[in-house]
Order: sequence, then structure tokens, then C-alpha cells
Amino acid sequence: MASIMDLARRAQVSPTTVSRVLNNSSHPVSEAVRQRVLQAARELDYRPNALARAMITRRTQIVGVIVGDSSDPYFSTIVRGIETEARAHGYLVIICNTDRDPLVEQTHLRLLHDYQVDGIIFAGGSRHDCNSLSTVLDELRQDDVALVALNPHTVVAAEVRVDNVAAAREMTEHLLALGHRRIALIGGPEELTTTADRLQGYRQALAAAGVPFDPELVWPGAFTFESGVQAARRYLATADRPTALFAANDQTAIGAMAVLRQAGIRIPEDVSVAGFDDIEQARYVFPTLTTISVPMHRLGVEGMRHLLDQLAGKEPPELLCLPYCLQIRDSTGPPLAPS
Repeated sequence: MASIMDLARRAQVSPTTVSRVLNNSSHPVSEAVRQRVLQAARELDYRPNALARAMITRRTQIVGVIVGDSSDPYFSTIVRGIETEARAHGYLVIICNTDRDPLVEQTHLRLLHDYQVDGIIFAGGSRHDCNSLSTVLDELRQDDVALVALNPHTVVAAEVRVDNVAAAREMTEHLLALGHRRIALIGGPEELTTTADRLQGYRQALAAAGVPFDPELVWPGAFTFESGVQAARRYLATADRPTALFAANDQTAIGAMAVLRQAGIRIPEDVSVAGFDDIEQARYVFPTLTTISVPMHRLGVEGMRHLLDQLAGKEPPELLCLPYCLQIRDSTGPPLAPS
């Protein structure tokens, strides 16, 4: 692989001059010399050494992305948006899957710090107890690593997200308007801020409608297909069944629907099912899934832009809230009238 010394010999200039041309230095270089250097780079198929450049510029052009579950279509769509914007600006993206384990997350953050990444994007929400994580993030900030979160986060100030509280409230209002009063919420991991926000929106809608909150109708979940399967089995074993299931994400809703249909439960005639996120599968399951449509790809794009603004020394707003949309499809309808 050609070096700067090789280019200098081919262009008959000093290595310093080559470095100035390749790094677009403000030091004056004649146009003729600049063209000789660039021609030599083309002829020798020169590729700059990323590590050497990083030592000079103190930038590695690498961004780390922390995701809870890389197999979740929600995260994969967001990552696609991040990569689209990152590639346009010459950045490499490293994806770190945590399985929503705080110890794994801390390990990834320390490794990303060792790799001297320019910034880190947290694609999911944070845990309520982030004391240990806060220490790691303080170390990253001290080294001017840019930090952006794409969901509510307790220790990252810069956020690009949708309003989870308002969105969950609107979905619950939709079910209430259809006539449902016993609405079960299948949540996510209890320790996540995202789960808490969606529960809060659910409770707000019930309170506004004068429907008493029943903690027995808040069922555990994990933002996974399997947690939807478990919720459906709970529904089937319940004597006084809810007339609607509101899952805190689409994978959970789709898992529940699969089991309910196998058991001969009609959707939405016997029970309405709603989700959150609007992953691609939501449009193709039967019946099609009513859900909150989150602009996942745009979240990734805007999150990367937010991070680039920080790296450029700009002061973007601490919170950029993107619009969501209630997507009404075939999985929700009025409850059956009592016989």
C-alpha cells in the first residue's frame, strides 16, 4: 500500500506538502503542486491510514450504536437510518448488541471508549438505575465523545425521540372510544424508561375517561415475540378476560395474535389487539395490526445528524421530538355486546 513518502517521491514534493494537500490544510499550496499530489495519489491508488489520520485530527470517524436487541426490526430500521447518514459523512458505524443487560452495555461502552469513537448513539431507552452507567458516560464526556439517545434516557441529555407518553395515551383513547373498558397492557422490561412512559400514557387515558386503573390488567412483557405468546396464554387462562390487549411493542402484539388465532379467538371480534412501533410485519399479519407508527428510519437519520452537530461544535436542541401517527388497521374494533 502506497505511503505518503511514495506520493512525495512521485509528485516530487516534500511529505509535509503531501500531508497538507490530502488533509486540506489552510497552509497555502499552489494549484499546480496540489494537482501533482492528487495525480500521484490516483496513480498509486493511495488510501490514507485511518489510524495515522486519527492521531493528527483526533477523530476516528467511527460512531458506536448501542441497541437492546439487534434482531428486533425496530432497532434494525433505526440502525439503517443511522448508517445512511453516517456513510454520507464518511463515518463507520459499529453496532453493539446488549440484550438489554446493563453489564454488557457497560462493557461495550468501555470498548468503544478504547477504540476512541467520536460519538455514541443509544438506540433504546435507559434503565431507571443508571448510577454505574453514569460513571462511564462521564469518562466519555471528558474525552469529548458526543452522546445522543433515541429514547428517553436518564443520563444522556441530547435526545431525538417520539413522545411515548402521548402516543400510548392516544392508542388507549382509541380503544376506549371503541367502547373497551377492560384493556390489558402488555408492557416491556420493568426497568426501562420506555416501558414506564408507555404505562404512564395508558394510565392517563384511563383516568381521563373515568375508568379505574386495575394493576391486574398490566401484564409483564419483554418487547419480544415470546412475551406476546406468554401474554396470550395468560389471556386464555383468565376467567374475566379483557376485551382489548395493548402491547407495548409490535413484536409482542404479533406473538399474542399468533397464539390467539391458534386457539380460535377471533381478532377483533372476541378481543382487539394493538401494538406500538409499526414494524414492517404489522402491515402483513392477519389481521393487519393497529399500532403507533414511529418514524424509525428518520429517528436514526436525525440522531446521527444530532451527533454530527455536536462534533461540529454546534448547539442542537437537547430534545428533538419527532411526530408519530396512530395507524388504525383491522386488529381493533368494538367489543362484543354482552349476550
